[in-house]
Amino acid sequence: MISFQRLEFNKWDILSGLIDENLIGNGGSGKVYRVITKKGQRVAVKSIRHEQKQGHGLMEKQFIAEVKILGGIWHNNIVKLLCCIRGKTTKLLVYEYMDKQCLHKWLHGKKKGLTTQVLNWETRLKIAIGAAQGLCYMHHDCSPPIVHRDIKSSNILVDSDFNVKIADFGLAKMMASEGDPETASAIVGTFGYIAPEYSSTRKVDAKSDIYSFGVVLLELTTGREAVTGNEDMNLAQWAHKHQREGKPAADVLDEEIKDLSYMEAMITVFKLGLACTLSSPSSRPSMKDISQILQRCSDNNHMSSECQ
Repeated sequence: MISFQRLEFNKWDILSGLIDENLIGNGGSGKVYRVITKKGQRVAVKSIRHEQKQGHGLMEKQFIAEVKILGGIWHNNIVKLLCCIRGKTTKLLVYEYMDKQCLHKWLHGKKKGLTTQVLNWETRLKIAIGAAQGLCYMHHDCSPPIVHRDIKSSNILVDSDFNVKIADFGLAKMMASEGDPETASAIVGTFGYIAPEYSSTRKVDAKSDIYSFGVVLLELTTGREAVTGNEDMNLAQWAHKHQREGKPAADVLDEEIKDLSYMEAMITVFKLGLACTLSSPSSRPSMKDISQILQRCSDNNHMSSECQ
């Protein structure tokens, strides 16, 4: 067990909590449990198993990447890694627990019966700003810069007050320098969020994260999912097609929260999502610019011309 701060639990507290009734997620890289320690602290435990030798190398790399990055950074909008536990066939990452789980559930869960609540615009904007600040820190304040590589609404977590933390750094890479994008040997990211240049170059850099974040901004403003099974185009393609056809941006905004007093802000954030998902990486704004635009929208709730 390697801890990154003083803990009030031991590895047996964690291991005894890895039971089916505590399971809250099951993703590509492992299962996630909510564990309550003897002292009543709630933590999220990500379990990565590697019984098959075939995938061991990649899993080991993902585990080491996540531990190195999260153990070494501290930011309000990045999930805290409390400790990690290594075993022969399983590795465990123990994080702070986020009560409200992920943004994807809050944006799209109503259709699936997971929630009855609709996130209002102010909450959505707060989430966009928090996630942008976390990414801004990774891209501009870390040395070397960190690229997440799998930004999506299910990796943006929220607490009981809808404060945001970015999670799941299994695919993140420390970048040697901004001018030297890492070339990925295996496909990384999630369909619908992957930047188009990735398929031809297999290169991932900060602009790839910005594309993925742009898709999240389009989700926040339109209420649509990044990919829906019965459509022949993903959300970014659909939004750009809408714009090319000269249709008003107001037509695509989420009907459940459309409100005249927030219309300008919603359109601004929708257009920012379009800018982030431009096919040319060099045309996309930086995370600093994105963060500033979102903050201006928030500061100016009645949306004067400053937020155009």
